[in-house]
Amino acid sequence: MQLYVVRHGIAVEGSDGMPDGSRPLTEKGRRRFLRTARAFGKLGRKLDLILTSPLVRAVQTAEILAGASKHGKVGVLEELDPKFEAPALRAAVAGRAGKAGTVAVVGHEPQLSSLLALLCEVSQADIDLKKGSIVRLDAADLAEEKSDARWWMKAKGNRVKGLPLQKQAKAPRAPAKAASGKSKRAAKHQARKRTAAAIPPKAARPATGAAVSV
Repeated sequence: MQLYVVRHGIAVEGSDGMPDGSRPLTEKGRRRFLRTARAFGKLGRKLDLILTSPLVRAVQTAEILAGASKHGKVGVLEELDPKFEAPALRAAVAGRAGKAGTVAVVGHEPQLSSLLALLCEVSQADIDLKKGSIVRLDAADLAEEKSDARWWMKAKGNRVKGLPLQKQAKAPRAPAKAASGKSKRAAKHQARKRTAAAIPPKAARPATGAAVSV
């Protein structure tokens, strides 16, 4: 089975007069995800089933995905509501998918990162799933076996191998630059001074014609 994990696009901010579940996509969110969905559609993969969270912003994202790609059934999966835990979502998707070969789930953070961590056996803290991203997983048995993360798609439609991960730790500090010519000359001069100071002075030669004691 190919499982495509999709985070909803950019949505309007919440307010006192608008319940969280009613927040729609912004115009920017629609445009960006439409570009991603079209790039996905060009891959030529038919989605046998698209499952979405019941929240408005996810439903709108699923509609855009469906409009830009070949697909079969589209439905709401209650367990994609972010109040559900990843194990419950995993079981629900596996049960709903049945024999479908390609399934897309559209939902929210941090639930989707938790699902990816569970399916791929990685730390959830390492995952960085941006809004409007699509992640492809391959699984022989979604309900029990580990899934293989193939690639993820950015908002511009570019694909990156593996999972969307947090940026790695800062690169180690670059080695110091080689000393300049002036610095090298100064170092050699200091070295000669140290060498000269370490060698005892030669005995003074006697003056010409002076008697030499025996």
